[in-house]
Amino acid sequence: MAVIDRFLDLAATLFKWLATACLVVMVAINSFNIVWRGLFDQAFGWVFGWTLLLFVWMLLLGFFVYVRDRRDVQVDVFMTRLPRTGRRIMGIFAAIVGALVMVAILRAAPQLLALQTARMDTIDLPIYARSAPLFVSAALVLIHFLNLVVSIARGREAPFESPDEPVIEGAVE
Repeated sequence: MAVIDRFLDLAATLFKWLATACLVVMVAINSFNIVWRGLFDQAFGWVFGWTLLLFVWMLLLGFFVYVRDRRDVQVDVFMTRLPRTGRRIMGIFAAIVGALVMVAILRAAPQLLALQTARMDTIDLPIYARSAPLFVSAALVLIHFLNLVVSIARGREAPFESPDEPVIEGAVE
């Protein structure tokens, strides 16, 4: 399990860097396009297509990072009130539900990718290049949830524990 955790942490770090790179490239090409249009009264049409693609990639890569960093929506208000055994059972249940959702997404992947072979309008890439990061993220989230089931079942992780962190000023509770 520790090997899987390290692998998932490395993948999350890589995805953070890739999502950041997408943002940097989006800002750079749009800034260049704005300056060029201001100086020469001419804009590049490909900038919009690449911005859209990079934005989608950034979101889909960030999907796994979001879940891995435990920033997913949880029902802590109810779960923290359960006894420890109830929290473990519900933690396993929640992780299994998350895994099943990822399985549903991944089951649809082959058919969806096969339908998306046409080229994008302003970019000479197949349309499936837009959605491919979703399936990579979904596979990693599936591994994350399966690892979580095992960790909770073995008692290595306590689900729905309320952290003893100080309240951040201005935070919504």
